[in-house]
Amino acid sequence: MRRQEFISLMSNAKWFDLTQAMSIFTPPWPGEMPLQVQFFKRVTGSFVGGQGANGQLIEWSNNTGTHLVGQRAFHSGERAIADIPLTDLCGEGVIVDISDAVSDYSLYTPEMVTSRVEVKAGDILIINTGYHKYGWDQPDVYNDAAQGGIESKEFGFYLRHPGPAPEFFEWALDMKLKLIGVDCGCAEHPMNT
Repeated sequence: MRRQEFISLMSNAKWFDLTQAMSIFTPPWPGEMPLQVQFFKRVTGSFVGGQGANGQLIEWSNNTGTHLVGQRAFHSGERAIADIPLTDLCGEGVIVDISDAVSDYSLYTPEMVTSRVEVKAGDILIINTGYHKYGWDQPDVYNDAAQGGIESKEFGFYLRHPGPAPEFFEWALDMKLKLIGVDCGCAEHPMNT
């Protein structure tokens, strides 16, 4: 795709911001380093309206917050993130809400997706499992059966969410899906990670 075609495509595209808020309270992937922010310079503007200065060191593991997991994470011979052209990360897609059909540890299938939306070859597929409700910045989830009456957000987000059934991966490959995005801690089933 030529530069001007790309600019035209992006100018006319409908954009969805699917990022989740990032903070020192964002839980890292289990066993990885949490986000750390160290301020080394923090000066506001002077009383006469001068410029301020702000400097910080930010460290976090790459699996924290909204992120792209590249092919190399699953196979060392595959492309690194830096080697993936932007055209491979942009395109048409669909968002499917299966939140009413899944629960803790359940499996979702291609049929659960295709019965709700039309998925075309080469699409980007975003799956709403409903488990974003366990994001660190979301309201507490009350459950009388949970210890203390409030569910653990980290367990819900990372360890109890639904995941794809084994046949889902074959279907995704057959459909040549560009991307699969989910609203929980991982696109894989928690019993698979």
